[in-house]
Amino acid sequence: MRILTALLLTLAATAAGAQGYPSKPVRLIVPYPAGGIVEIIARAVVENVAANWNNPIIVEPKPGANGSIGTDAVAKSAPDGYTWLLATLSHTSNPSLQKDVPWHPTADFAGVTVLATVPALAVVPASLPATSLLEFVALAKSHPGKFNYLMPGTGSSMHLNSELLKLSAGIDVVAVPYKGLPPAVPDLLSGALSFGLLSVPLAAPHIKAGTLRALAIASPTRSAQFPDVPTFAEAGFPEAQVVSWFAILVPAKTPRAIVARVNQELDRALRDPEVVRRLEGAGANVAAPAKPEEVDAMLKKEVARWAKFVKDARIEAQ
Repeated sequence: MRILTALLLTLAATAAGAQGYPSKPVRLIVPYPAGGIVEIIARAVVENVAANWNNPIIVEPKPGANGSIGTDAVAKSAPDGYTWLLATLSHTSNPSLQKDVPWHPTADFAGVTVLATVPALAVVPASLPATSLLEFVALAKSHPGKFNYLMPGTGSSMHLNSELLKLSAGIDVVAVPYKGLPPAVPDLLSGALSFGLLSVPLAAPHIKAGTLRALAIASPTRSAQFPDVPTFAEAGFPEAQVVSWFAILVPAKTPRAIVARVNQELDRALRDPEVVRRLEGAGANVAAPAKPEEVDAMLKKEVARWAKFVKDARIEAQ
């Protein structure tokens, strides 16, 4: 009887806490530099939530160690619903690619929802004699080690997409690291880079100008802007297709009532036409509604996928 009473009191306290939530500013940690697509997606959604709640949500870029510094700050914060993380695919790949990551991608976090996915176009310089992904693979096979690819960050979707293509196609192309995508565009245009994956808004003007050629898109469906460009699966490499996702996570042990409240509010914001317009303008696709437990399951699946891939590809943790 005492156990039941204690349980009921705990549930009542949790519900009461959720009813009064939020009562102070919320921090959304973006573990990447300011101004990038991760921050753009974050602001598009949470500015709507903050206005609806009439409560500030402070977007705080906290870059470093390929996202690990900001992620660790959230993992170690109080599980009270006032610190959120904008996580990307690298949240689930970093522990396999980096040594001594101080946080665990699932044990230290609770999923809330997925905000968006961002397709990436596989492009080559117009000077390269390849008009399809199969032709690029054939070219790379005939010249092992001669060609290279844009690598904008260890564990990024572009990095993993390219490495999966190498593994599945059996080609040898060399990674060239850059701090983000924009600094690499001039080298793609000049031919100093042979291959890269770019966001649709970043690639579009150069494709239309004829200076870059799109070979495939890393997305389950084709782009409305480039309907003639096949997906990686349609181009013959389904196993090399990586979907870049952006999700909201909170520290583990955050009360489930608060997690549910945030999930409902974020899903409401994602149906707002203005939020949709801003996300699509950034080259993102609004994600389908996801329950917190579905996000948790996705994280576990992604962690297992990238751990296996890193082992199979014999990539050494840095």
